[in-house]
Amino acid sequence: MRYEVIVNSDSNDVNIAGGAHLAYAPTEAGLENATLSQRSNQADPRQAIAPDRFSLNVEAVEGSSQYLVTLHLEGGLKAGEIYELIYEAKDPVLSGAGLAGIRDAVSLLRYGTDNEALNAQLADLELPELNNSVSWGVSQSGRLLRQFLYQGFNQDLEGRPVFDGVLPVIAGGGFGMFNVRFAMPTRTNGQHENHLYPNDYFPFTYGDSVNPFTGQTDGILRQARLTNTEPKLMHIQTSNEYWIRAGSLVHTDPLGTSDAPIPDNVRIYSIGGSQHGSGTGTARAASSGQLPANPNRWTPISETLLQALIEWVAEDKKPPASRYPKIADSSLVASHLSDGTINSAAWRPMPSYSHPKAMYQVAHVSFGENFLKDGIIDIHSSSAEHFYKALVPAVNEDNNDSATSTILPPLTQVPLASFLPWNLRALETGAPTELARLTGAYIPFSQTETLAKQAQDPRASIEQRYSSFDEYIELYEAATDRLIAEGYLLPGYKDEYMEMGQANEALFN
Repeated sequence: MRYEVIVNSDSNDVNIAGGAHLAYAPTEAGLENATLSQRSNQADPRQAIAPDRFSLNVEAVEGSSQYLVTLHLEGGLKAGEIYELIYEAKDPVLSGAGLAGIRDAVSLLRYGTDNEALNAQLADLELPELNNSVSWGVSQSGRLLRQFLYQGFNQDLEGRPVFDGVLPVIAGGGFGMFNVRFAMPTRTNGQHENHLYPNDYFPFTYGDSVNPFTGQTDGILRQARLTNTEPKLMHIQTSNEYWIRAGSLVHTDPLGTSDAPIPDNVRIYSIGGSQHGSGTGTARAASSGQLPANPNRWTPISETLLQALIEWVAEDKKPPASRYPKIADSSLVASHLSDGTINSAAWRPMPSYSHPKAMYQVAHVSFGENFLKDGIIDIHSSSAEHFYKALVPAVNEDNNDSATSTILPPLTQVPLASFLPWNLRALETGAPTELARLTGAYIPFSQTETLAKQAQDPRASIEQRYSSFDEYIELYEAATDRLIAEGYLLPGYKDEYMEMGQANEALFN
């Protein structure tokens, strides 16, 4: 087992699984021969820590087959540093049973069973007759749905389709450890953490593509296509997933050189100017990042598209057209140039504001010949020779995403700020040049031209953009109505968005 441990404040002791999670127990030999290393960044050489400087405390937890494993380090763990703990472990849980359980439970609800006793129990639930089924998963459960499809679980034991429609939301370009021996399902790869875990690996696209490093042809929907259980699918992601979860690989070739064909039964929707978690519309103070978190509220858009998926499945009503940035029209670009400098198409440098030194790129790693077939990791690689190439949405002169290549919430279509899809780790959490996990940022415009000049802010001020609040709110309402007309927003959400726009009136006084 390999545990990567990063703390956000200096500490002598840490739960190696993180937060309220549990770990796999070391064997007796594993406890005796455990190794620990330290490095500042993913690509740095590992510095071995002497065995007499660290120890592991293993506590049984009632009702669980896993354990609370606490790492103690003499001299303490430093905030932001990457500590890698390796030991021989025992008693893996049967993680793949969850995927089978979803398949079998939904199949039972849809099709019933020949088991009379079980049918009687179903009758007691007084469920309506089910003609179709749609699945919706957000973040980790969205990644699970991608794996569910890829590993053929959308075919039940009688060969029938389980889900007619599937909607992964903010899942990014990868999978997760949901069907792997010694699985850790909540561990997620990011720019600063967890690069070499078996979460993100080929294939990334729903249609077939070719792995440039192995020659393998594959796609997430390949098994479902071969068994005639392929669902209608919508993939929704924010611009944050492009920076921190390699979201572009969903719709490009693995090396980021061309746009991938999108199957007729698939829609791709990118929500611009947004972070992983939907905001409230109101800026909040900085916490995990150096800048305030991105306040854009995008859930009304994703919930609208869920309704569109239901109608597509049940009524064959065509949903709105896919909208996502593309290589062909230069709306999807490299985050950095070949010399490592930031690409001005992805971020226009601003005085007093730092920018990312890198984005997350998926490593091509071999986990051994038993990984794809049996979910067994034979090899824990310490580095990667090759990387797939992820890209990011291009930005305009305000460092905002485009309304033509993304679905842009009204707050960004009629902006009073730059709504960034990334943020840098807060200074007090260490590693301040690295991307903060799953969060974006917010940089308000100056109210007046004078204040903008004083701040050396290259962006136009609020007074230069809008003659009055009335003009602003009129443009804002038109942007909201445009989303409704295009089918990306249900009319019932208009009041919610208009309240967010009205809350900005104070900025014009």
